[in-house]
Amino acid sequence: MIDSIKGWVPLKLKQRVRSIVVREDLDLSGDRRAFLFLAADYGNIGDIAITAAQEHFLKSHAGQYNVVVVPISKTRSLLRSIKKQITPSDLVTIVGGGNMGSLYPEIEALRQLVIRSFPRNRIVCFPQTLDWEDSPESAKAIERIVDIYSGHGDLHVFAREAVSRDKLRDLFSAHDSVRVGYAPDVVLSATATDLGADAVTPRDGILLCMRGDRERAVTEEQRQALGAALARTGLEVKITDTHAGGSGLREDHCRGLLRDKVDQFRSARLVVTDRLHGMIMAVVAGTPCLVLPNSNHKIRQTYEDWLSDNPLVQLVRPDQLASVEERLENLLASAPAETNAAPVDVSHYAELQKALTRP
Repeated sequence: MIDSIKGWVPLKLKQRVRSIVVREDLDLSGDRRAFLFLAADYGNIGDIAITAAQEHFLKSHAGQYNVVVVPISKTRSLLRSIKKQITPSDLVTIVGGGNMGSLYPEIEALRQLVIRSFPRNRIVCFPQTLDWEDSPESAKAIERIVDIYSGHGDLHVFAREAVSRDKLRDLFSAHDSVRVGYAPDVVLSATATDLGADAVTPRDGILLCMRGDRERAVTEEQRQALGAALARTGLEVKITDTHAGGSGLREDHCRGLLRDKVDQFRSARLVVTDRLHGMIMAVVAGTPCLVLPNSNHKIRQTYEDWLSDNPLVQLVRPDQLASVEERLENLLASAPAETNAAPVDVSHYAELQKALTRP
């Protein structure tokens, strides 16, 4: 009976009750802190990479701050303690990624909670993709985003590709307190070493990293055509994913997942993927990559904005998979790139760096 009642309780109510019952204290030292809220402590390795790269970016480009990482699973339980200790000179940052909008409402609700909780602090949302669709539910979610975000007096929201940038600029055109910026996904500012990679092994075989969730755009028939084309190369095809599962994971476990994944990408001759961070981690690893679009604009637009000049990355439409052999041959014949420098020039992050420095 109790279990059945639990099933009727809305998620937001459960979260609010938990935030009242479960509270934790965080001992904050130092006098200029940069908080990194909604840090990934769950098994999406792409989001773990964003968290690690954002922490590295803050330490490298906002050196006057001591970085405090707040795991997403502890957002509500730590919020009271942080609010008691935070000062106006502290900086609040929110993790970048692809969870702004209506597709992931629980994460968006936590972002809005953070924005409402720190009205006296500058808040910087690291580069995001805004997701929306033509539905009443999505329209309502976007309306709430505009309402909550515009209520803050010093909010900087960065888009990581042009479609999101243009939509956000339109949404906040009448709200001067929200400054919409534009910068690449923060993982493109990192090297393989920055993400913890430590193994250098001979490259061999093809790594296939395809999604099977609601963002998938490749049909089963198209996937079979791709598999047949890969088999005809004569190389071993290894199946992998950037989603390991689990939540509330320890920091060392998350870093281990990321290190092992980047090392795996560095050990392949070719990566084939329809995951955004499959493409991005292949670039960071210096590995040639054949990439397919997902169900929204984030992969296609990220490629067009930041990676279309990279000869080791080729975007192919799903309807082109039946004749993909020539692209595979060209990529397999390409030499891997050096991995001692970030894939994207730091100048593309100048606007983001400026936002991290309070006047």
